[in-house]
Amino acid sequence: MIENSLPLILAQDIRVTYWLTPVWILSAGITLGFLLVLLSYLKISILQRIPGINSVASKRGSFIVGGIVLTLVYLGCYAAFLYWVQAFTFDLNRDLQPMLYMLPVCALFGFGAWTLVAKKFAGEFSSQFNEGLLKWLNRICIAFTIFFVIGFPLAKFNGFGVIEPVEEPVELMKSLARLPFATSVTDSMTIEPSERNHAGDQFPVNFHGRELKGIRINSTEPIEVAAEPIRGDLLYILRVDPSEELRSYSPRSDGQGMFKHETYNEIYINNLGDEPAQVTVTIGTGPFYSEVIVIPIVAAIVLLTYLLPLMLASALPKISAIALSTFKTEVSQPLFLLVILVGAAFIVTAIYIPYNTFGEDIKMYKDSGLNLLRVMAIFTAVWAASKSVAEEIEGRTALTVLSKPVSRRQFILGKFSGISMSVALLFLLLGLWFMIWVAYKPVYDGQEAANKLRDWAQPFTESFNIAPGLFLCFLEIVIFVAISVAISTRMGILANFLICASIYVLGHLTPMIVQSSVAQFEPVVVFGQLVSTVFPVLDHFDIQAAISRNTSVPLAYLAEMLVYTGLYSTVAMLLSLVFFEDRDLA
Repeated sequence: MIENSLPLILAQDIRVTYWLTPVWILSAGITLGFLLVLLSYLKISILQRIPGINSVASKRGSFIVGGIVLTLVYLGCYAAFLYWVQAFTFDLNRDLQPMLYMLPVCALFGFGAWTLVAKKFAGEFSSQFNEGLLKWLNRICIAFTIFFVIGFPLAKFNGFGVIEPVEEPVELMKSLARLPFATSVTDSMTIEPSERNHAGDQFPVNFHGRELKGIRINSTEPIEVAAEPIRGDLLYILRVDPSEELRSYSPRSDGQGMFKHETYNEIYINNLGDEPAQVTVTIGTGPFYSEVIVIPIVAAIVLLTYLLPLMLASALPKISAIALSTFKTEVSQPLFLLVILVGAAFIVTAIYIPYNTFGEDIKMYKDSGLNLLRVMAIFTAVWAASKSVAEEIEGRTALTVLSKPVSRRQFILGKFSGISMSVALLFLLLGLWFMIWVAYKPVYDGQEAANKLRDWAQPFTESFNIAPGLFLCFLEIVIFVAISVAISTRMGILANFLICASIYVLGHLTPMIVQSSVAQFEPVVVFGQLVSTVFPVLDHFDIQAAISRNTSVPLAYLAEMLVYTGLYSTVAMLLSLVFFEDRDLA
């Protein structure tokens, strides 16, 4: 791999590899998820033809029992996942809350699975993959799958002298295969006082230096530890003093430290004290490229994204039909394409804007990008709700739809689902585009500051740390879709924009208003309580604090915001149903 001064996009360069390796890992997750989707499609198609299984959804008692059983199975799988990612430990006090948050999700898929395999849905199942949101998802997944596949020959032949998106794709896949074997092992041994020039007592271990993540050592006497027989000219010797509660050693990724990239069956320990030493050694191992943990996570997200529209179509066909029609109408609007083009152009051009933040430009870039996506998506959602609901009511189109066997509730819920799907597609397109260019930002900043990157770890971290922010932004937009649909049942587009803009401002200022109510000035107290009770607290969906501190967003917090969004959206939709129930459509 060469490094030159030509423009980054125009020549093969190691910086291109640092930029595109996180994108290739993302593509690996999407490819795996797409394969799971195809396997699920095959499995569901087979189950739909098996008598007994395809009739569970039609029998109320069997449906309830089968749904509960599958819910418990999915909840058990999630508990096993928590047990694995937390180094094979499970604490009920710590993990009970995440389990409770996942219970409604597991119930949704537990009961939804039986509706997917219902015999009555067999005729429509295949057509669902070529319509609406799933049609766009197929295109996105195929594009990333192609990028994932071509990474192997390009890496093998050094990019054919043009571009090499990833250097070691095979090693990354080997690390993915080693993920289930990540573990932490603790062992103890008594070491007698060592004689002078002793090579060390052998302490049995079993790990490969390439997969070593860290060693923690505790001893009751001063000791020295080495990876090979101890001698006077040995370069790497770890000394542990009993005054230290725990001495940790982190290996070097290049294999040039104490532990090389080879298999170790023992380490050597010398007891430098006068009494027998009780030595405790904890060895943590995992795949060499620990970043591949995101691949199964991305794959699960892809699978869930496919299953949700399918379950809606199987369980609520009339709502799904209205949602599909609404989705097609909104996606075909010139405004939708304009928003995507403007957002994509800003994401690229904003990279080159000098923020003058003394090395923190990437934080400003991520924050400004998220705010842009948020505002543009809210604008699109309000516009879509006004055109799809308010104008159809005024133009008597809604009356035509409701003259068919479709209730008012199904009409409103279908409009909400269709607009939410169109906003989801907007976030998928711009969100993936944003993640790609966030990975490029550290490469560009390093080039401008003459601070060359040593590997692709920083682009990877910056790119995937923005994913929770995108998810929270989408949840915020879902709330605005529900609010906008409720407003559109009674008011036009101008009033809708004004009210939603006011809610946006007050929602993000709610914490400040509530804090100001501490002054006990009665009007401020009343107004603060009113705002915090009626309006959504949109500041909860902002990750600016996490961006400024370079910290990740906890999974439990994302689950809390998902529950909050579901509750508030439900209230808004109930309000829209009340407004629309007695609306004169004639």
